[in-house]
Amino acid sequence: MGDPVRRTDMMTCEKLKERGTVAIVGAGPAGTTLALLLHQRGFDVRVFERDASPDARPQGGSLDLRPDSGQRAIRAAGLADAFARRSRDDAKAFRMIGADGQEMPGEGQETHEDAGPEIDRGDLRAMLIEALPDGMVAWDHRIEGLDRHRDGRWLMRIAGQEPVVADLVIGADGSGSCVRAALTDVEPIYTGITMVAAYIRPELRRGSHLSDVLGEGSVMFAGGEKTIFVQRCARDVILLYYSMAVPQDWPRCAGFDLSDVDAVMRAVREAYCDWSPEVLDMLTEVDDHFQHWPTSAMPPDHRWDTRPGLTMLGDASHTMPPFTGKGVNLALLDALDLADALVAEPGQDVADAVAGFESSMQARTSEEIRACLKVGRNAYGIDLGDAA
Repeated sequence: MGDPVRRTDMMTCEKLKERGTVAIVGAGPAGTTLALLLHQRGFDVRVFERDASPDARPQGGSLDLRPDSGQRAIRAAGLADAFARRSRDDAKAFRMIGADGQEMPGEGQETHEDAGPEIDRGDLRAMLIEALPDGMVAWDHRIEGLDRHRDGRWLMRIAGQEPVVADLVIGADGSGSCVRAALTDVEPIYTGITMVAAYIRPELRRGSHLSDVLGEGSVMFAGGEKTIFVQRCARDVILLYYSMAVPQDWPRCAGFDLSDVDAVMRAVREAYCDWSPEVLDMLTEVDDHFQHWPTSAMPPDHRWDTRPGLTMLGDASHTMPPFTGKGVNLALLDALDLADALVAEPGQDVADAVAGFESSMQARTSEEIRACLKVGRNAYGIDLGDAA
């Protein structure tokens, strides 16, 4: 006789905990937070990450975790002390400066007055991974797609690896999520705003004019419907983002390669030609590592039908631009809410628990996406198109 059919659409949360398997796709902050919370609650969890190692690529800049969302999830995971050791409260300082180099007092404070302590994204991820049992994260496992297994569970096809079957698969794999394709045909839409990230040269991290202007926090330079956001990260790294309304494939359209620092800087100076030369001189002393980031957003009112044994959270579910700094906070709150939903009523079907989680998450994040896009419209003076 063959294996009995496992009716995952009828599995209770208690049975999932006792004899089921949970697969989380993505070892970013949301995926690792969820893995830790579920592990602590007694679930059999494994995380699948496409990166070859935790340090395989740059993890981005500094994040502020808000007390009522990101920090709430960190506290629930028992990592409040570890977070306090790694975070920087003085990095909350924020200023806005115009394209002419003049201070813009009071501008932009509505998006920063409730900011929490700052922690580098890489440090946050490292803190969470260190808290997980050894071997829980399977590195260098790129999920190529999902199929329904003959027993009703989900089969994950993994590049160069044997397939893996799980009772519950959770997509925490970011804006380019492969899990999302099994839930909906809708994809994030380009907002019209592209960002290029760069790092200030090491010798200018302390003692330079920019370092003095920046202090320990962050500065937004703004003017002419363009911005340059600068932040001091851990270990004195200074990261900046050139942000402007350009085509999604701006490097190709403008005829430059991101590996050519001189060509990139020529394109940046041309794009910001109406800014003060003194300001631009201060903000173009960068090294040769650039990251191209066309910002995108899921439609605020997007919903999908719950599918048994499958869900998603964080950027996979509600991609949004970084204009309000809420993305990671919402993702960590998603992780906490889903973990709580799976233990709230042990006799409840997993599908019903997931449906309740999704409904709550979607209601919360639709308003956040709208608010984020409104900030973007105000900052860049453009209609953000279908994403709004």
